[in-house]
Amino acid sequence: MTTHRILYDLAEFKNGRAFKSTEIRPQGGIPIVKIAEMNRGITSATGWFDGPVDAKHRIAKGDLLFSWSGTIVVQTWQGPDAALNQHIFKVSARADADQTFLKYLLQSLVPKFDGLVMDQKTTMGHVKVADLKSMIVDLPDMTDQLGIANALSSLDNKIESNDNLIRLIPALIRARVDAALDQSSIPVNVADLARFINGGAYTKAATGTGRMVLRIAELNGGPGKSTVYNDIQVPEDKTARSGDLLMSWSGSLGIYRWTRDEAIINQHIFKVIPRAYPAWLVHDRLHYIMPVFQGIAKDKATTMGHIQRGHLETTQVLVPDTSLIETLDVEVSGLWRRMLNAERENLDLIHLRETLMPELLSGRLPASLEHRTLEGIGV
Repeated sequence: MTTHRILYDLAEFKNGRAFKSTEIRPQGGIPIVKIAEMNRGITSATGWFDGPVDAKHRIAKGDLLFSWSGTIVVQTWQGPDAALNQHIFKVSARADADQTFLKYLLQSLVPKFDGLVMDQKTTMGHVKVADLKSMIVDLPDMTDQLGIANALSSLDNKIESNDNLIRLIPALIRARVDAALDQSSIPVNVADLARFINGGAYTKAATGTGRMVLRIAELNGGPGKSTVYNDIQVPEDKTARSGDLLMSWSGSLGIYRWTRDEAIINQHIFKVIPRAYPAWLVHDRLHYIMPVFQGIAKDKATTMGHIQRGHLETTQVLVPDTSLIETLDVEVSGLWRRMLNAERENLDLIHLRETLMPELLSGRLPASLEHRTLEGIGV
């Protein structure tokens, strides 16, 4: 049986603490979780607090977080014990709501929350407590809540398993390359690892249909509301296909492997076409040297930070001897392909989850039927 309930009544929404800038340290004590940490985890840029923290402002792995100002994010915290910053709720389900079901319910409401944020044009948009008190949602009985939570969690568990693999394989490749570097290793100019083909200015006069125009935003987060599409025909070396290596060289520098549908490469992004070296080695060596390039770009204080082609020609990396590369390729190429398969599979699983979530939450698709369907496809 489904009942209509006020969203705010289903949980406790405890806001984080307003830390003063003078209280924040570069290290020592307990990390402070802001929206940046929700997106990227604890990093070198994370602030720390070495004073007492009230229990209501502490979070631990497994806590449900809801950022309600600016960027709306609903997620289960997977990091270490931390202090919660203001503008983020710690959400705890009440007795008649399942915590995992509540996570998916809140995630399904993110488009509505985004609309509330966008409507506040004169200030940084945010979701108010009054908004939570005015939202009426459907609450199934506990049996159905658990069924919905289990069905969607099975997809998330598979996605997390793939994510772990995607993080582990580059580290394994790096370890094998490091072990292979010895006195016979060769210093190579970065420009000799691959052809670096710059994209074009393809957002101008875009038609709004056709292939995605791939910018740094799409490299980092995939397609979004601001993504540009264009029907223009471009050369093969300015086309990104699944599995291609790409490198952003202006603004936010990084090395990526494209895993989505065919796209058009915009300016400020190189298509990296390996020369005599396997793609996994080119990716590893570029990832290794990227902090050097990021440092060069950071020093350009008067312009948007970037590197020039000359930096590719004068910066060197070590590569193993040719015979060792051939031996490594036998060991590593399979892992490289497995990683690409995991990345592609996750895109499909995320799409499946986003498609099923509204159907399950609305009751149009019974959770018991969906769970049997997922078992049938091996999830």
